[in-house]
Amino acid sequence: MKRIRRIVLLVSLVVVIGAVILLLNFTAPNPTGRRYSSHVPLSTGQANAQDIGNDGERILAMDLGIPNNNASDQRQCLCQGDRLIRDCNVCLPVANLSTAYRIPDFITADYIAESKNVRGLLYDGREVDQIADYATAARLLKRPLWLYVRVNTLVAPEFRQVVEATGGGVVPYFTVDSYVDPIDQIMFPTAAVSGGILVVMIWLELGGWRRIAKGVMVRPVPGKSPTSPQAAGTKGARIDAAEDFLQQARSRLQAKIDRDDEWNDL
Repeated sequence: MKRIRRIVLLVSLVVVIGAVILLLNFTAPNPTGRRYSSHVPLSTGQANAQDIGNDGERILAMDLGIPNNNASDQRQCLCQGDRLIRDCNVCLPVANLSTAYRIPDFITADYIAESKNVRGLLYDGREVDQIADYATAARLLKRPLWLYVRVNTLVAPEFRQVVEATGGGVVPYFTVDSYVDPIDQIMFPTAAVSGGILVVMIWLELGGWRRIAKGVMVRPVPGKSPTSPQAAGTKGARIDAAEDFLQQARSRLQAKIDRDDEWNDL
């Protein structure tokens, strides 16, 4: 029973720790470490397209912990040649671009990232050439490309193939109103139930230790029995009687010696 209790305690502890880690939302396999955005950006119908796009970039910059590459003091560009472009502070030469230069939303020594806070990402229009150029640069620079979209954005499978070929991926990231993460939905009750079981198991384990400790305190020493006051008094009386008997024996022996000495003197 004790072994079963401790196994249940250990399993519930592991489950609680795992659930808490997932609920903290920092272990996702993308540069933010998050499964979904820290804030809800503006969405379709709430502002114009430019403001909606800028809001997605703002939140992604905060979650990545790096500045937006579109800022005037940033602007690392992917350039068709090695000639510095007027709008760029740094040019990274990339052959076979579809235009003279591109400015990704985010670029570091480890990855290239692009924000697409849109309702749908179909495989047509200007996004096709843009994302294809980013993927070309990512493969050449050996940096994965990450494409962040809304959690409900419809993404064409062709985009997924192009992006994943760089070692990165398309991340359903920007939350919308009333969105609930499926993992959070599972982990909240899992953490609650496992936590309750863990508390019960700890209480039972501590109760077992208390019983053991109590048994040790009252257990008599082997070979000895508890001494009551009456037993102690009886033992003292016996000692006194033994001492009196010994004293009387000594007195009789001394008297005999004295008589023997008197006979010897005669």
